[in-house]
Amino acid sequence: MTDTVYKRVKIISICVFFCVCFIAASNIDITCAPDEAMRYPIAYFIYSTGSLPNGMESSLIHQIWGFSYALYPYLTSIISAFFMKLVSLFAASEASLLIAARMTSVLAGTGTMILCFKIGEKLFRSAAFSLLFAVFTCFLPQFVFLCSYQNNDSFAVFTTALIIYYWICALKTDWSVRSCIGIGIGCGLCALSYYNAYVFLLASLALYFADRLIKKHSSVDITGGALIIFLIAFAIAGWFFIRNATLHNGDILGFKTATLSAEQFAIDGYKPSQLMTPAKQGLSFTDTFIRSSWLPTVLGSFIGCFSYMTVKLPMLLYGFYSVGFLAGIVGFFTKTAGRKRIRTVLPALLQLAFVLVILVNLGLFLYTAYYNDYQAQGRYMMPSLLPLMLFITEGFRSYSAKLSARLADPEAGAAKWAEEQKKRDNYICAALVLCYFALFLISYIGFLIPGCKVG
Repeated sequence: MTDTVYKRVKIISICVFFCVCFIAASNIDITCAPDEAMRYPIAYFIYSTGSLPNGMESSLIHQIWGFSYALYPYLTSIISAFFMKLVSLFAASEASLLIAARMTSVLAGTGTMILCFKIGEKLFRSAAFSLLFAVFTCFLPQFVFLCSYQNNDSFAVFTTALIIYYWICALKTDWSVRSCIGIGIGCGLCALSYYNAYVFLLASLALYFADRLIKKHSSVDITGGALIIFLIAFAIAGWFFIRNATLHNGDILGFKTATLSAEQFAIDGYKPSQLMTPAKQGLSFTDTFIRSSWLPTVLGSFIGCFSYMTVKLPMLLYGFYSVGFLAGIVGFFTKTAGRKRIRTVLPALLQLAFVLVILVNLGLFLYTAYYNDYQAQGRYMMPSLLPLMLFITEGFRSYSAKLSARLADPEAGAAKWAEEQKKRDNYICAALVLCYFALFLISYIGFLIPGCKVG
């Protein structure tokens, strides 16, 4: 794949992704968009009043659950209100305002795809595998669904992509000021996205100190870089948590206030004290997560399960996706071709950071499901999307490298061998991209749009 062809394919892929998200955003009924009924009113409140909510407005407290998402970070709603103001200059109908609010998610998803290409170019140094990684990540049906209505999940994934990109830059530039600023921006935006994405704040901290201590940087350099990251992140996100603490008696994260609100205003059966969690029922970990349908449901809804978990894909499609992802993961962990070890493009510390993200994300998900809110929704694992897809893409790259090693002519020169491997990479990636996109089109046209369409 020449540079010119790659650039054209890259632009086309980004434009196609934007279009499929925008079409979905224009067709999905609000009754088929999880959490939008609680998030859109926040954007409408900011749009109509020109002020920020404190989280206890009666118009924002959900009639069933008894609390408001305005107690939690709502930067996406602020951005959505801005788009609503712009659109209202030309058309202020209910439908046009809703689509305007959803543009935050559409653009967050598009920005994620742009960053996926940049991450792939930095890591794989291969146009073919950069394309494969971006397509694997962004044309996952569930991610497209999340990028089609107002929520915090799509923006959270965008912030994780931004952080990962600057992690790579930092490791390559030995934590330059620019990379530290970039990580600080990513962490600040992440703090204002979704709490389950906070695992990236922890991973950023671990990666920063681990790499700098291993390389024996001076305490001045370590402190200076850490301060840059912290101050930039605090400048972006600090205002919300200070405001929350001021408004709600020191409740920085809003959890306690939300619980008290739900206990007071939620309908019977939905009050926190009345929710029958697995822990309250005395169920074991095995009964809750292994012997039940919890794990298959999470996996299926991570791949694609639309509306309020009611529009599912056929088992055959889930099977194709699962087998493909499993093949990539197996390829990542088996990098030996004969006696030759296939070198990975992922630095060891970066791999450890990704593993930390996935394990902590999963651990928090399991803890919350067991003790607080038993939900088997794959979207709660979306912060792990990019690390997982990087492992899978690297697995397929290792398969291609193994194949090249086995088919290589021992008498061929290095230049000819590299050229043959590049061709083989192009063929393999082209086949995988076409198959993956075909599965996506079936999911999108056959289930997502008709299953969530207005009317």
